[in-house]
Amino acid sequence: MSEGLQLSRDMIDGVIKAITEHDKNAGQDMMIVVQYLSAITGFLAAEFPGPDAEREEFLKYLNDLMQHVCADKRKQHQEAVPQAAAAPMAGKSEPTADPAVGIWRPE
Repeated sequence: MSEGLQLSRDMIDGVIKAITEHDKNAGQDMMIVVQYLSAITGFLAAEFPGPDAEREEFLKYLNDLMQHVCADKRKQHQEAVPQAAAAPMAGKSEPTADPAVGIWRPE
């Protein structure tokens, strides 16, 4: 497995461009792009030269890699956008007949 993957915004934008040229709906919905990427991964993994058990292990590795990249990107994004200090809002909750639900009214 490659430990030195080189992701760049240009490379990612090129992949997205290729997908959106193929399917115009993907240009309107990033989740369609992600579905294409997942389907492409499955398509290529099906051609994995080896026993089914190794293929399944490889797919688990890819899932872990996606989770790691996603968490890392989210962390970078959160660090880049400072969280606004949340000032407490003035108001009060009014009880309802359902104890799990209340009505909040600003003061």
